[in-house]
Amino acid sequence: MPIFHRRQRRDHPKRAAAVLKGRSGRRIPNSYFDKVNVMHRRSRCLLPILLLFVSAATLVAETPVKPTAPATKRRTLGLVLQGGGALGLAHVGVIQYLEEHHIPVDYIAGTSMGGLVGGVYATGRNAQQVQEVVESVNWTQVIGGQTPFDDLSYRRKQDARDYPSTLEFGLHKGLQFPAGFNAGQGVSLILDRVALPYSQIKSFDELPIPFACVATDLIDSSEHVFRSGPLNLALRSTMSLPGIFTPVSYDGHIYVDGGLMNNIPVSVAKAMGADITLGIHLEEEPLNPNATLSSFAVLGASISAVISANERRAMAQADMLIGVPLQKYGLLDFDKADEIIKIGYQAAAANAAKLAPLAVDDDTWKQYLAMREARRLKAQTPEFVTVKGLPRDIAQPLAKDFSGYAGKPINTEQLDQDIFSLIGTGPYSVVNYSMVEQDGKPGLQLQPEEKNYQPPIIRPLILIDGASYDNVFFSIGGRITFLNFGGYRRELRNDVVVGSQYGLSSEYYRPFTPTSDWFVAPRAGYNNAQYPLFNENDLVALYRNRTALGGLDLGYAFGKTGELRFGYEGGYQSLKPEIGNTNELPNVSGVTGDFRLQYTLDNFDQPVVPRKGQGLKFYTKYFNENPAAPHGFPLSELISQNFFKISDPSSVFFNAEGGTSYGFNAGIPAFSLGGVTRFLAFGTNELLTDQYFLFQTGYIRTLKQLPPLLGSTIDFLGMFEIGKTYQLPFPKAPKPPYLPGDVAGALIVNTIFGPVEVGGAVGDYGHGKFFFQIGRIF
Repeated sequence: MPIFHRRQRRDHPKRAAAVLKGRSGRRIPNSYFDKVNVMHRRSRCLLPILLLFVSAATLVAETPVKPTAPATKRRTLGLVLQGGGALGLAHVGVIQYLEEHHIPVDYIAGTSMGGLVGGVYATGRNAQQVQEVVESVNWTQVIGGQTPFDDLSYRRKQDARDYPSTLEFGLHKGLQFPAGFNAGQGVSLILDRVALPYSQIKSFDELPIPFACVATDLIDSSEHVFRSGPLNLALRSTMSLPGIFTPVSYDGHIYVDGGLMNNIPVSVAKAMGADITLGIHLEEEPLNPNATLSSFAVLGASISAVISANERRAMAQADMLIGVPLQKYGLLDFDKADEIIKIGYQAAAANAAKLAPLAVDDDTWKQYLAMREARRLKAQTPEFVTVKGLPRDIAQPLAKDFSGYAGKPINTEQLDQDIFSLIGTGPYSVVNYSMVEQDGKPGLQLQPEEKNYQPPIIRPLILIDGASYDNVFFSIGGRITFLNFGGYRRELRNDVVVGSQYGLSSEYYRPFTPTSDWFVAPRAGYNNAQYPLFNENDLVALYRNRTALGGLDLGYAFGKTGELRFGYEGGYQSLKPEIGNTNELPNVSGVTGDFRLQYTLDNFDQPVVPRKGQGLKFYTKYFNENPAAPHGFPLSELISQNFFKISDPSSVFFNAEGGTSYGFNAGIPAFSLGGVTRFLAFGTNELLTDQYFLFQTGYIRTLKQLPPLLGSTIDFLGMFEIGKTYQLPFPKAPKPPYLPGDVAGALIVNTIFGPVEVGGAVGDYGHGKFFFQIGRIF
């Protein structure tokens, strides 16, 4: 019997009816099977196919469909960024990896540099934009804390050149030093720019990525978590390294770096609501047990031990941890930012398997980016400018100076430049800016913070003249300045020096109006200085030059680069010998007075060893009285200095000087050359004259950058000089050499106490010497 006949019997319609009951228990009607029997008789060949078709259709229809499982909610990720100075730049590399692999960050908690990087990322910038922000910072300048010389007002440039130490302190409530080496203006401007669009948010949860950072409250001796308030202030607080950056005072509290309490704030990210916390640990070189430690090194190691203890507690709380191997780098290696960022990326890549479950698909990633972008804000256009925190008589003219920012979108680059110029006037340690709202209108608010150790501000001076190492002259002193003394931009400046030289002088600088470039400047002073005469390295005579002068100038200031003055000065002058040959110079005393016209230009980039820029000083006087001159006489001098940068480490300079009394007898020699600045191979005051010219050309090369807290650079100086001096018109005056010249070489160490120069020079007529000095180089 054919096989299909046997299957027909097994699959008899009545049996099929029982089988096809199905899982639901629903019975199929008998009429259906009657029709099947008719068909069976008519065509046995079609019956098996038909039964199979019906069975399959019925089973499919009655098989229950499993419901689709609801989509699983994505677990939120909290990124925790450790503090660590330059090492914290590695966080940028980690963020780059997370973005490239579509790993969303829902919360950010950071401390110190981790707070800075995290705060910038939280404002909606992508990884590349975060890198651009951190790399745009001149970290050497930021850590050093010095306002760029180009941004100083002309009078502060004078201070920096006359008193080349970068230290300053005050006498407010007694002798008082700054609370930190660095007020943090450089980094504050970056933070203000980042935070500007979010000036008026009520909580950091409103940022594109919710954010928190940690600071240490010195008032409560406790950890403070910033989750609201001014964003720029929070970022300044979290990275205010004790002793380096000035602490942040706000609302009755004083904040410094949060690393002292919670350097890897995992607990903060958990409190924000993160389901998973990813901590980034910056691995540093451990202390060498055989290291020789100074007192500062012991202090630093002790602070590191305290921070390491809270780091270990935090790492134990993290759900996931990535260690970044940075043992070869230090906290101040900001010049190696690219390398550190790359290592951060590589550390994240080494943990790819751990991070992979956090990744999302393309559609979810796009939704995440769209959500983040939708929460980004743009800074409003200010309709007014206001100044907060200063007396009205200073705040109003200051607001007027910045009134040009009202009515148009803020150009933050120009605003940064103008704020640096404001800092360059001297009274303020830092100036912050933000958006405010008054009467429903948006405005730009400036908030200058006055230096808390003034008035007055004192710049110390150390002068050591080792033009002859057998006869070294030493003086100390300071410039004492009262800024905004009696009104906006008015100042009282006093100079005090004791030692080989004694002196006291004062000048009151008063602009005609708070914003005027015209000014008047009454002044008075007394100076008592040694006046040595050398023949090569031998001290021939030592005179004492005493002057007491008073004067009044009318002047015009050319912005930050120069000024023009015209005035009269008069008083008393005495030149008398103390030891040695008393016939070298006339012994005189009496009344002196002169009319003076003077123009000065200072367009250098540095106060001590310029690398580029020009300087010019020209004055002409007419003496109507002089104790040694038989009648009145004119006197003029021109000094031109020109520096050109030919590469990053190298510069050349060409200087020219000349002076003349126009053939008149000036009595006391009008010009003195020789020593440590002009004709270096010759002794101090060896070349005395009423008329001269001098040319200098030389080469400067930076050999090493010093740590910002110690100074700036170590430079090599090579120089060639040639010139001419003319014989003095009185009996027994020494005959000057014909076209004297010399070559010199020196090392210059630019310390925070002033430049230290050590070198040697060889000149014509058998001149040569070793010399050293602390003081002005050019």
